[in-house]
Amino acid sequence: MGAPTGWVFADTWVLAAIGVYQRRCSLLEMVAAGDWMNHAVLEEHEINEALTKLVGAGMVRIYDDWTFELTDDGASVFSADVRSIQTQLEVIESALSELEPARAKVAVPKDVMTQALADYREHAERST
Repeated sequence: MGAPTGWVFADTWVLAAIGVYQRRCSLLEMVAAGDWMNHAVLEEHEINEALTKLVGAGMVRIYDDWTFELTDDGASVFSADVRSIQTQLEVIESALSELEPARAKVAVPKDVMTQALADYREHAERST
């Protein structure tokens, strides 16, 4: 089964998870924000597919240390003034639906992804 070519909810979710920080954030922080917003942990394929489209569309910048931030275009879609997460997701989803997704070559290294997810799960277990 191939990857979806159009925008999907995980793309919105990843953009919002990066945007909530209003600064550069780590993969671990992205995963934590995604869980906070949607009460679910983003999966590896969701993150990679979303980053492929968001970077391709010029919405997200990825640094060599696998940290992320919104570009000016991404920040214009994410509204820091919106207080409701549900509304924020709807605003992003609407904005993305007006764009044709382009694809960049992006794949978070397996060891980086595995470590971030393990660190998040460990932190979540200690917090409960």
